[in-house]
Formats: sequence, C-alpha cells, structure tokens
Amino acid sequence: MNEFIKEGFKRIRALWYLERSGCVFCGGHPSPICPICTRELLHPELGRCLRCGKLIVQERTLCKDCTEGKGPKYLKKVIAWGHYTGCLKEFIQNVKFGANPMRMMQISRPLADWAIRELPPVDGILAVPMHSTRLAERGFNQAELIASLIHWELGLPILQGVKRVKATPPQVSLSRQERLQNLKNAFALQSKELFQGRSVWLIDDVTTTGSTLDAVAEVLYKGGAKEVYGLCLAAGFEKVLVPGFD
Repeated sequence: MNEFIKEGFKRIRALWYLERSGCVFCGGHPSPICPICTRELLHPELGRCLRCGKLIVQERTLCKDCTEGKGPKYLKKVIAWGHYTGCLKEFIQNVKFGANPMRMMQISRPLADWAIRELPPVDGILAVPMHSTRLAERGFNQAELIASLIHWELGLPILQGVKRVKATPPQVSLSRQERLQNLKNAFALQSKELFQGRSVWLIDDVTTTGSTLDAVAEVLYKGGAKEVYGLCLAAGFEKVLVPGFD
C-alpha cells in the first residue's frame, strides 16, 4: 500500500479516537470497549469451536456439529472475536450496509491484540474475496477492510491471488447443505505458486457454519498452502452447550 495513503489512514484513525468518548459499540462508557460489551458481546469466558468458530463452553474444543464431522474440513483453526448479536451485530451491519467503512478503524487495535494472542504467526493474511458484481454494488469488501486493519496493526503482509469466480446468493438463509452447494467452485486460484508452503490467516466479518472460509481454504490447500486459520469478527454460539443466552 502507498505509504502516503497508509499514513493518512493512521491520522484519520487518531482523530476518530479523539472525537469519541465512549464505548465503540454502545457509546455508554468512557472506554474503547466497555466491560458490559466485553462481557455480553465478546464473551472472553467462552471457548471457540476450533473448526467453525462458534462460541462454546470453555471445556469443549469442538461444537456438536463439528464433533459429528459436519463442520469445515480444511481449516486448522477458526476464531471469532465476539457473538453476532446486539451492538456488535449493529456495528458490523452499519459498516457493511450503511456505507460506513471508516468505523472499522475503531476496533483495529483491540481486534489485532486479541488475534495475535489466539492465532500463531503466519506468512500473510488473505481476505475472503467478493464477487465483482457485489463489490460494484457495495463499493468495498468488508473482509479486505478488516485485513487492511490487521496489516496496519501487526505488519502481516496482505496476500492476493484468490478470486471469487461465481456470484452466489447470500448464505444467511441457507441450510448447511445448501451453503456447501452454493459455494461449490465459487473460488479459484490465480496462481498456484502464490501460496506454496505458506501459512495464512483467512479473514471475514461473520462466520455461521464456516462454509465460506472452508471453501477458500480448500482452494488454498490445493495451491500448496501449509496451514490456513480463520479469523472473523463474529459468530453464533451453540445454544445447546451455552444455556441462558438469548
């Protein structure tokens, strides 16, 4: 990235922080992320399913679906920063659908600090690619935005070379089997040499079943990638294992 543009973003982010006096998510507490939002949205007391990223009880390493072999198969590990609900869900949707990408700068440091604690160092980071038609509609790829923030905070190289070659319907309303079929042959490598022997953090905003991450990871492994880890802002939780949540 051009150093002038990079420095400009740093200054914008600094000004943004100076203008804010409350929690990024709820605005109701004089701290970047207040204790209430940390507890109710980020759930540090819960574990994450290693295969799909769902929030689960700390004693488990896999959710029920992944234990039964229904989860992703190509990802070394998946982590999700928080639970896709409440103010975190509103934050993500405001960025994505409210044409407000600059808001993502507010969480770059805490997200990066958490990610480097939860995942091993890698050769680079890759955003889940967006099809050109949807990119034209939205104007930006939120996964690329997150990857850029991680790059600025941690210095990890941004990798290119995977393209979304099929325009697929949104995954949100589909069953797991429909999601898998929907993503079949949706991604393609532009060059096999780009990922040969490399370890990668694969970035997206939200994961539900891990199907999208896994579809990209499959392509990366076919291109010779060594290890692929998923990193997302938010995921659901396994209600049967975490009673008492709404």
